[in-house]
Amino acid sequence: MSVCIRPVTQNDRERILEGLRSMSAETTYRRFFTPKFYPSEAELRYLTEVDGNSHMALGAVDCHRDGTPGIGIARYVRLVKSPSIAEAAIVVIDAYQGKGIGSMLMAAISKYAGAQGIDFFRGYVLAENTGVLRYLRALGASGEHTRDGVVQIDVPVYTRSSDLPAGTETERARWAWRQVEAAEHTECG
Repeated sequence: MSVCIRPVTQNDRERILEGLRSMSAETTYRRFFTPKFYPSEAELRYLTEVDGNSHMALGAVDCHRDGTPGIGIARYVRLVKSPSIAEAAIVVIDAYQGKGIGSMLMAAISKYAGAQGIDFFRGYVLAENTGVLRYLRALGASGEHTRDGVVQIDVPVYTRSSDLPAGTETERARWAWRQVEAAEHTECG
């Protein structure tokens, strides 16, 4: 499998819809806190029309499959009142989970956000999603606040693999950052 990570454009509308349709109820619930998410036309425009500064989205595509299908996406939206913080989210479709795609998307969006002056990503994670919370904590996440079963957590934005915290828990992150550093967002699809 060859994964390419590149900016999302308006031309990705169908890829995003196809990816959303392919996700299981569990994956959709973990990302959107609802078992199914069908975006309206306005939401699709929001998902695909990004300015590259206050709102950015990077998509991962499988470059070796016909049609280079979308397999994951990372997005951030800068907070107006705290411009060095951006709300961020990542989702990977079920068939590609557990292969490091989410970690590569995190590395790519972090590298991009750091260059835009963003110091922290704010994420919202279900309290029951212990694997993701453990991973984010290993990356130095702080400021946790739980409400209605959802944890708000702030994660430092790292721009190089050498900036990541040491430890066995962050090996996957270091691997992903090195992959992104080597590829520098290869264009495809």
